[in-house]
This record gives sequence, structure tokens and C-alpha cells, in this order.
Amino acid sequence: MYMAQERRQYILRLLEQRGRIRSAQLAAELNVTDETIRTDLVALQKKGLLRRTHGGAEYCVPDLTANSEHNKQRADVAMAEAVAERIPAGSCLYADPCPFCRILAQALADKPCTFLTCSPQFALHLAPKALPHELLCCGGRLNKDAKLFDERAAESFLRANRPHFAVLRPQALTATHAAYYSAPQAHWAAAAAQYAQECIIAIPAASLYTNAQHSFTLPPFHLITEDNLPPGFSAKSIRTIPYISAELFTTGDDFVF
Repeated sequence: MYMAQERRQYILRLLEQRGRIRSAQLAAELNVTDETIRTDLVALQKKGLLRRTHGGAEYCVPDLTANSEHNKQRADVAMAEAVAERIPAGSCLYADPCPFCRILAQALADKPCTFLTCSPQFALHLAPKALPHELLCCGGRLNKDAKLFDERAAESFLRANRPHFAVLRPQALTATHAAYYSAPQAHWAAAAAQYAQECIIAIPAASLYTNAQHSFTLPPFHLITEDNLPPGFSAKSIRTIPYISAELFTTGDDFVF
């Protein structure tokens, strides 16, 4: 049986990986009641860590300009800031169309860059005038299921706009392969890793050695993850951030992440 702080940590990590979760599915996974999950979601929403939806919750991208104490203790924020340290102003980068890279765009607010994207939705998230970045969005046929432009355009688009960095957030990673749940996203990520001068992967340690259906072989990459690495995991270049353990959680209104 999970303690409340462990459940809430688990919920936040799932949201980082999936973007959305359903309450009923989560209750079944954790073997608790729907009411217990509702209480957890309410507590997390009060701290601005998620947004409740009908039947579940969705990931809440933090506002880094708020300088919140909660932001300072979020693993996704710490990883985004670690990635931003490696990227100089004026860089051109392909960023996976995911919530994590929306945090990265904020972390790079003082270092204007050019973002390459295959996602119209992701481009709209980066469009506010408060962010100084230039945007290059691939055109062509839209894959309505993946909400990405057709992956057949990946090679020509990325070859023509060779990025300095490919910043990837795969669902699974080994020392040699990255994997995604979505085939189009995996295709774009593989092409970006091929044409970029440097590949940076930033994922929670829980994603190391897990499984996802669509994989590809990686070039040499720099990994940013948490310091609770699975036994035996290795990569040529790793930077770790402190793992936010369950002991840092409390079950009352002073819940911290």
C-alpha cells in the first residue's frame, strides 16, 4: 500500500511522462479508491502542480517567472535548467514537442535561441511575446493522430536547418537506444539526433531501461537525469540532479515537491 506522499509523487511522475492521467485508471493501478485519488489531485492542484480535468488531471507547466519555492524543488525544472546551462544564446535546437521542452524554453529566456519544431501546438505554446525565441515550424501534411507534421519531411527539414542541439525526452532509454510510444515522434527524434551537432537527453531515472514500442539507435549523447540510476546503467556523458524522494513529501497542506 502506498503512503499518501508516495502516491502523490507517483502521480506527478506519471504526469511528467504522459501529460494526462485518468482517475479511475490511477485508482486501479494503486489499488485505492476513487475518493483517495480525488483527494490527492485536489491537494496537488492547490500547490499548482497539476490541473484537474473531468475524470482525471493534466500536467501543469510551471511558470518560472513566478520564482516559486515549489518550482525550485521540481525535478523537471531542475533538469530543464541543467539542459539550459549547456545551450549558449543564439543556438538552433530541435526540441521534442512535450511539456518538458516548454519548461526549457522558459529556462532559456535570457538566452534567445531558434527552436525547430514539427508540432503546430508546440509552436503556439512558444509563441508568446514574453519568450524571445525564434520559431521554425515544419509545414506539410499534418498527422492528426500524432498532432505532428508528416515524418517524411523530417530529414529534409532538419538537414536544411541543421540544429546545434537535439533536446529529446523519450519515454524509454538504454545506453544505446531511445524509444517513444508514438512512431511519428520517434521518427522526428531520430532524424534530429542524426543531424544535430550534440544530442541531449533529459528524462527521469524511472524511464531508464523501461520499454516503449518505437526505438532507434542513438549517436553519442549527453544524459541529464536523477541520481537514483538503475544498477548497472551507464552512458559516456551523464549529469545527475538530486532525486526528489518520498521522504521530502508531507501529507498535509504543507505538501512540498
